[in-house]
Amino acid sequence: MDVNTLNTSDVALHHKKRRILNLVFNEKSVRAAGLFIQKHVDRWDELLLDGDGNNWSQPKNLAEWSDYLVFDILCDLCFGRSLNIKEPGENPFRGIPKGIHSYLKFTYPSLAIEGRTNLAKFTRSPFLGILLWLKPRGLNKLFEIITPSDIKAYFQFIEESVAARRKAEELSEQLSKDGPEVREDMFHFLFQAKNPDTGEQAYSQQELLAEANLLVIAGSDTTSINLCSFFFYIVRNPRPYEKLVKEIRSTFGSVDEIVGGPKLSSCRYLRACLDETMRMTPAGPSELSRTVLAGGQMINGELYPAGVTVGTSGWSSGRSDEYGDPNVYRPERWIVNEEAGVTANEVARISTYVHPFSAGWGNCVGQNLAILELLMTISRTLYRLDVRAASGSTLGEGSPELGWGRRDRKQFQLYDAYVSMRDGPMVQFKKREV
Repeated sequence: MDVNTLNTSDVALHHKKRRILNLVFNEKSVRAAGLFIQKHVDRWDELLLDGDGNNWSQPKNLAEWSDYLVFDILCDLCFGRSLNIKEPGENPFRGIPKGIHSYLKFTYPSLAIEGRTNLAKFTRSPFLGILLWLKPRGLNKLFEIITPSDIKAYFQFIEESVAARRKAEELSEQLSKDGPEVREDMFHFLFQAKNPDTGEQAYSQQELLAEANLLVIAGSDTTSINLCSFFFYIVRNPRPYEKLVKEIRSTFGSVDEIVGGPKLSSCRYLRACLDETMRMTPAGPSELSRTVLAGGQMINGELYPAGVTVGTSGWSSGRSDEYGDPNVYRPERWIVNEEAGVTANEVARISTYVHPFSAGWGNCVGQNLAILELLMTISRTLYRLDVRAASGSTLGEGSPELGWGRRDRKQFQLYDAYVSMRDGPMVQFKKREV
């Protein structure tokens, strides 16, 4: 897999790739994505129910169910392939999300080196220089041999999907005048992207493969993490749950009104619940490390010399004591309310401590799409369905037996593999009572 926009360390190359990718994730493409999101969320809501839906469903593990939903949405958006892994029955593609998890565990704690990720387990080794020297001298071949089968299957899936979708785009171009209407998914916008300097097609075949790999990992796992965390905290906090459900069901007259636009954006408590979720459960819990360049860098009053690796942990930033009660799920902290003592300055101040989509030149280019996907999924689901924590289940909770830092049952447990690995929560659904 080639170097993509996220993992390149060449500043000039990143700027070029990012400028093109910005053109892909424009307002038109995000708006077009809403139709694909809506279709899959509606079907997901049906599948969450048992029987006629009037009684509580069997417990559902949201770690799995959110993976299924988000991956189906992503594949439909990126490749025009609705793999339907959320559907019941055998499905050869259902193991792909777990394959992504294995891929991340295998490659962590580093991003790709020269477009491959086999050496990442050793990237903090003092022998890194020797390992890099050995890479083109037989080490690459060795790692290809020992690469787990599900990771190989994952890369094969990407290659096959890109090849099929590119063929469809080329055929569509040939029939553009008299053929069917063009499918405006994300791959369409990637394929149609033009280099602003040359006017030529922006991405080669290898570059399309690299960007597709980025979209699958950045677009699926990170969104699924936030969805799991949202349901973990909302079903354990009755007051925010009741307040959120009331806002959603009073704002919209029907589920068909729940689409991207001003009405959805007006749901302030919905967005506050999501912001609080992302604060407490960052999709990327560890630091996105940077190397200090020549001349050193002054950080928080300390001079760091060139060559030092620095970074800020997303999990630590979200749990800063600056929040006052950082381990409490309290969406109200994000809404200005002078009577309650939440001033605009206070909201602005605490916002500086958390950046769920990173910040600066390396921030997430697809954050508007991710936010739309999360807001639509949460609001359409809670408009239709009631939800509760499965009785007796502790999956996803902390526990005294887990040891220091993991004892609090009210905290959703994460395991760091570049993105947050998780299991649970177990929840139940039924049709809302009208």
